[in-house]
Amino acid sequence: MAGPRALTAASTVLCALALTLFAPTAALAAAGEPQVSAPAPEDAFEEGECTADVPADDQQRVTCGMLTVPERRSPEADPEKTLQLPVTIIAGRAPTTSDPLVFPTSGASSMGRLDALRYFLDDADWAGEDRDVILIEQRGDAHAKPTLDCPELDIEHFVVDGTLLSGDAALERRAEQLTKCHERLIAEGIDLTAYTSAETAADLADLRAALEYDEWNLYGASYGSRLALTAMRDRPEGLRAVILDGVYAPQINRYEDTPAGFTASVDTLLADCAAHAECSRRYPDLEQSLRKVLAGAAEQPLSVTVKNPANGSPLRVRLSDTDLVDGLVSAFSDASVLPVVPYVIDRLAAGEVEAAIPLAQRIVDDADGAGEGLQLSIDCAEEAPFNDDARIAAAIAADELLAHYSLSDGFRADCELWAVPALPPTENLPVSSAIPTLLMSGQYDPVTPAAFAESTAETLALPHVYTFPGRAHGVVWTDGVDDCAAWIAEQFLQDPVTPPDASCIDAMSSPDFLTSEAIHPMSSISRLDGDLIRDRDPLQMMIAGSTVLIFAATLVYAAIYALRWLGRRRGDAPGGLVLVAATSAGLNLASAGGLALVLLNADPMIVAFGLPSGAWPLLVVPFVALAATILLIVSLVRAWMQEEGSLFHRVVLSVSAAASAGFALWLLARGLLML
Repeated sequence: MAGPRALTAASTVLCALALTLFAPTAALAAAGEPQVSAPAPEDAFEEGECTADVPADDQQRVTCGMLTVPERRSPEADPEKTLQLPVTIIAGRAPTTSDPLVFPTSGASSMGRLDALRYFLDDADWAGEDRDVILIEQRGDAHAKPTLDCPELDIEHFVVDGTLLSGDAALERRAEQLTKCHERLIAEGIDLTAYTSAETAADLADLRAALEYDEWNLYGASYGSRLALTAMRDRPEGLRAVILDGVYAPQINRYEDTPAGFTASVDTLLADCAAHAECSRRYPDLEQSLRKVLAGAAEQPLSVTVKNPANGSPLRVRLSDTDLVDGLVSAFSDASVLPVVPYVIDRLAAGEVEAAIPLAQRIVDDADGAGEGLQLSIDCAEEAPFNDDARIAAAIAADELLAHYSLSDGFRADCELWAVPALPPTENLPVSSAIPTLLMSGQYDPVTPAAFAESTAETLALPHVYTFPGRAHGVVWTDGVDDCAAWIAEQFLQDPVTPPDASCIDAMSSPDFLTSEAIHPMSSISRLDGDLIRDRDPLQMMIAGSTVLIFAATLVYAAIYALRWLGRRRGDAPGGLVLVAATSAGLNLASAGGLALVLLNADPMIVAFGLPSGAWPLLVVPFVALAATILLIVSLVRAWMQEEGSLFHRVVLSVSAAASAGFALWLLARGLLML
């Protein structure tokens, strides 16, 4: 589940994936005839300011506003109770546009409104060149009014004495905090049963009517695919074509069916590594290494220290075997992470606990209650009731590896607390539709595996089904990894009936695995990247920036002094110290510049675990600079004692020496002054 449940198992790294699967994008409402809808309020869509930042170059293309919809659409519903849903419209670039594309976002996931805006502005030429793109945030999500977010489940409520709670203590704390969230939402007058997939599908229909589109195309990614299927069944009017990217259909029983998806992903990894020359040579016993790591973590959880995202302080995190499996699920869901998975397994098997730091950091970075209440309203009404405990147990027993699998744990207790009634069994039936549908899956995806798409296609009249080798969760969404899926989606939108040219799939391959040959393990590089590049920590930026400026100023000072010395063959600085100071500053500047180049240009997956192997000289330069700094300091002490040279030069050289010494201490404190 999202944030807090992941916290209870220290596995919030899956928060985004759980949310993308189970928020209001899904659950097929009543089967059969479309539901009768209460009319949307007059002037349902009202333009307004954009709550997400829009780049200046794109502001002319973007229109924002709010869609007002009924809280409930049943005849006995109070018409005065309404919801406001943020909408963003991105105009197509072409003078004449085709039928638009609508995308329901999830504000608590990597497919949230801000991420989606950036994606469709910068990367989604397949969708936005000749058609408008409409983004709508779903009812109950982060920026909708009201929101079902649970800040009571944010990470600060799960930290005691600098340690993230785990095990029974985390479960107890989660129950307490989830109860507080539930009670607060009820006290605010929010009807938790109004947040269903059927109602969200009706919201989409209201939006189309409010914007006066005769027809449009619907793109559902991850659990958004379930909302798309709900709309195909309940609100098919005006739907020209539908793209399902990572298919999660109503007949899928998540807790029963996803364990097999995980083992299939593991099997794919083992087969691809065995077929990869360097991976098979470096890691011939990868399966045994994986089982060893999980067995060891089950007996003795790994303990690592990461950065608390709430305040920047050190945070101790314990990773059990189930947390590591959650991390594997997350890695299998992200094509950019796949190449490093064998390396991490091997390093952990060798006892290098620091290899788990990137996983632990992602856990705490994702640990919040965003979207949690919404997920529970959907999941507990539309998913959990149709999963059988005996079948879940049988699915877990199918493979020894699944003894470490916990994604089916805890949902009954959560749903009992959330107390929303189960919807009718029709919510668990396949969707039949004649609307042209593109169904796309990544071969590695453990959350919405290819088998889900294949079974969904059986009841669709015009399905186009494709599986992409070496890819993971959301193949069109992550078209930055490979544009084959985007090309197929573009063709489909142009002509939804004719099968797209999918020959590019034949040219796709398994991941190009990174091994210890390419990575010099060094966890301090990842922390540096986090502070300076990702988080832009003000203190660390100030330290790095000020020392670099002093080093640069020292070199300028030395150059001016050298020119003056050449002109008159003498100078009034302490003998030789200008050269020593320039050497120290130059080496430190080279070290800082080299690190900056690595952080900005190296493969992010390598940086997450260390330095590129070819960058090892960067580890030597600081030691040479330190030697020059020590010589400079010793010589300056003598110069001050003997009043050698002018006061001006002694002060300037002392400032430079202090910067060099401070830089060395900064490197040492960050674990960067090491071989």
